[in-house]
Amino acid sequence: MERQIIDVDFDDGITSIAKILRDDPDEYEVALLEYYGDGEWNFDTEETISISKDCVSGFYDTLNLENTGLYEKLINGMYVETDESDFEFELDDTSEDEESDSDVSLEDENF
Repeated sequence: MERQIIDVDFDDGITSIAKILRDDPDEYEVALLEYYGDGEWNFDTEETISISKDCVSGFYDTLNLENTGLYEKLINGMYVETDESDFEFELDDTSEDEESDSDVSLEDENF
């Protein structure tokens, strides 16, 4: 499990990406992915934290952050987020403003 990339859920509702540094029986020692400025991210290996294994909400099944598809690794060893555009997104042709047959009210035909 060591070096695996995970999602960690905290009590305040925040979810963070982390890397497992040590796997103990009841908890993990992890390095959280932290923002360092100028769009660059990296794992904070100087201020590691211990978390309960119950706090892990997902395993990425990789040891490399760039294999998640969420970040790209730079030459300097830092990471940048990949383009957040969803190229597979297709706009639904129906509009909420259009009325379906069930939304059309029938007016009284007897004037």
